[in-house]
This record gives sequence, structure tokens and C-alpha cells, in this order.
Amino acid sequence: MFGKKIKFQNSSRLILGMILLLILNLGCQRDDICSESTLITPLLKISFLDFDANTEGDTIAKPVTNLSVRAEGDTVNYINRVTTSEISIPLRTDVDATSYEFILNARDDDDTSEENIDIIDFTYTRNQEYINRACSFRVTYINLTATVQDETPTTNKWIKRIKIEQPTVEDETTTHISIFH
Repeated sequence: MFGKKIKFQNSSRLILGMILLLILNLGCQRDDICSESTLITPLLKISFLDFDANTEGDTIAKPVTNLSVRAEGDTVNYINRVTTSEISIPLRTDVDATSYEFILNARDDDDTSEENIDIIDFTYTRNQEYINRACSFRVTYINLTATVQDETPTTNKWIKRIKIEQPTVEDETTTHISIFH
């Protein structure tokens, strides 16, 4: 009789454990996890091109030396001292404008080189799209424009021209803006 009680207690624990697993399994829904393949808010893709080689429609990539990019008025660089001909940066999702400082020849802590800062104002219209409970909202941008702020002296500008390649920012695969320098 004592052995039968142990078997009954063990089987009741097993049944209780299976019920708990079933409840936990039913509590998780498919949209509780945001898949890596889900499209999220895209970054703005910018290419840097050679201003002098832009003849007859030819465009030649021209890397920017020691480029740093930070939000205007911020002290933390989003991109820090890279030499590249292409970058991707975020646009603000809470307002319809973002301003960034593009720094050519950005200084290192013990560097004495001459920095050249141009500020670009990006304006756009935000389009919010609900994805699901786990991923929340995705923001795309339409009617994108970009202008370089005036500076004194005007001969100090290193950005010569900006061309909007794609005024709608929906993905990160295509270049949205070309900057000629």
C-alpha cells in the first residue's frame, strides 16, 4: 500500500507539470518576438562623390577622410573618424527634421589637424506603420530634402552639392542622398 501512494504522488506531479507546460506554451503568442527579417525603421543611406569628376553624368565615389557625424549640438559622435564613401545614419522619428554636423578631418584627442564642419538639415514627413505587438511601429520618411546651413566664410564649406537620389526612405538598400565634395 505504501508503494501505491508513491506512484500516485509521482503521477500527479507529472500531470501537474504537463499542465503547467501547456499553460506556459499557450501564454506565448507568435507576435511576442520580433523577427530579424521584419522591416524596421530604415537608416538614411548617404554616398560621398567626387564633385570635380561629375561631368557628363559620371559619378565617382570619393571617400571622406576622418569623417565624424553627430547630431547638431551633441557631443557624442554617431560616426567617429572613419574614411569612407558611404554611411547610414538615423533620422529622428519624433519630429519632421534632423540636423547633423558632418566633420571633415575630425580631430583625435591628441590631433591638431584643422576640422571642417558643415551642418546639414534634413526635413521630411514621417509615415508611421504598425507592425505588431513585439515590433511596435515602423517609421518611413517621405518628401526628404537636405540643405547645407550657411556658414561664414562661405569658402570654408567642404560639401559642394547635395543631390536627393530617393526622396522616400523605405529601406536601406538604395542610396537616398549623394553628397558631392
